[in-house]
Amino acid sequence: QQQTVGCTDGALDYLDTLLDWAHSYGLSVLLDVHTQKDSQNGFDNSGQSMGFQWTSGLSTYPRDLTTFQHWPIRSANWMGEFDPHQINYTSINHDNIKHSLKVIKGIVDRYHDHPSLLGVEPVNEPWELTPLKLLKKFYWDAYLIVKSKAPYWKFIIHDSFRFNVETWGGFMKG
Repeated sequence: QQQTVGCTDGALDYLDTLLDWAHSYGLSVLLDVHTQKDSQNGFDNSGQSMGFQWTSGLSTYPRDLTTFQHWPIRSANWMGEFDPHQINYTSINHDNIKHSLKVIKGIVDRYHDHPSLLGVEPVNEPWELTPLKLLKKFYWDAYLIVKSKAPYWKFIIHDSFRFNVETWGGFMKG
């Protein structure tokens, strides 16, 4: 917990300012909740500062390129404890899921009447091993929170890297 102290200081005030600027210039803003507690995908863009390997020494082209990889060693514990050997979740962390829904409620409560806010994506890029039934329930719960106070907002979901109609066809229909 100590590693994140200070990294978001003033962020909410800056978001207020950004939304006001957007309004003054006639722009719309879509908020993307880009990270979840304990990471929704194990990527560096989900708040992970560890869990990657520098591969710069392996790069030969372009010369002196600084790169890293996270695919083979990532883990995402937002929805629970993931066992990389069994490739499944050994437990579900309902507190993390509730925390994420509380964040969505906070966003809606604060910004539901802001004229520049177009909508929200409640979780950015949940990984392909996220328990689908729980992810869909999370989306429904977040949707109901958003639409209860901001019925005109767009509600965006990510496909969790599952690119098929069988998974998402008809989901949230009507």
